[in-house]
Amino acid sequence: MRTHRLAVLALAASLLPVAGHAQSAGGGVPAYEPPPPAQATPRDGTVVERAQKAAGDAGSFGSQSSTVANFASAYARNGKPKLALFWNRQLSDTLNEWYSDTRVVTRQEGGSTMSGDITLNQTENAQQTTAIERRVVDGRRPQTSESFEWEFQDGFLAPFLEAGAVVVDRAAIVRLTGVDMNTTNERTVETRALQGKADYLMEILVAANAKSSTGYELRARILDVKTGAIVAMVNSKNLREWNPEKPVLATGSGFVLPEDEDDESFGPQGDDKYRATGSGFEKRRKPPKLAKIAQNLAYNTMTGLMRQWK
Repeated sequence: MRTHRLAVLALAASLLPVAGHAQSAGGGVPAYEPPPPAQATPRDGTVVERAQKAAGDAGSFGSQSSTVANFASAYARNGKPKLALFWNRQLSDTLNEWYSDTRVVTRQEGGSTMSGDITLNQTENAQQTTAIERRVVDGRRPQTSESFEWEFQDGFLAPFLEAGAVVVDRAAIVRLTGVDMNTTNERTVETRALQGKADYLMEILVAANAKSSTGYELRARILDVKTGAIVAMVNSKNLREWNPEKPVLATGSGFVLPEDEDDESFGPQGDDKYRATGSGFEKRRKPPKLAKIAQNLAYNTMTGLMRQWK
């Protein structure tokens, strides 16, 4: 009996290396990996930033070389049209440069007598009308500071000039056209200047808006000079870059938006900045620089034009 047990133990010991070799040959048992650490659940009142929808959301106000390259190709295919820049000046539908809403009427009465076989008494009336005219100024808008204008135009025009676009200045073409005309009517000269020296009118307007993080909003409108057709329209208020995803608030019943549902605020959001204060470091966020905002408006305007040109 003892001899039988020893034989069984010896056989089992001889089989162990074979089993281990079989496991190695078939891939073996996977090495043990501990489970990933559990993520902490946000507590009530914690503000959680939403994940960006696409990688392109990062750096929305950065350089877009692909947009410039695509626009340059489309611009060349469409004959390199000339673009006239109207900065913060709206094209008016008023034909006359002067208008009158007041007039002064003067009346004079006089009598005369004719002698002869017949004597007549006649009364003569004379009426004189004087109109008081005022100059039309509806095309002009509240002007920004020179510094604002210089920085904005630098940022807006840079992508167009980089793409090789021909951009003409309104004041320059009006003066060049007016020197050969017999009239000094500003609207007549302006229209002739556009017809002779531009293919498209780029009308860029800026308006104050307290709901914007920048304090203003922008609008770009592109018109075909020959037909008057609207080729592209861009309003900064409706741009994705001016309406970023808002953070959510973690509560016991789930995640909710901390802002009021009726909140109509909008505007570009810059990078987070940390400033030292008496109570420690505080995170503050400022909008991007004006040149970057203007540059982004130019990229969206280019995209709008390319949709029409195709």
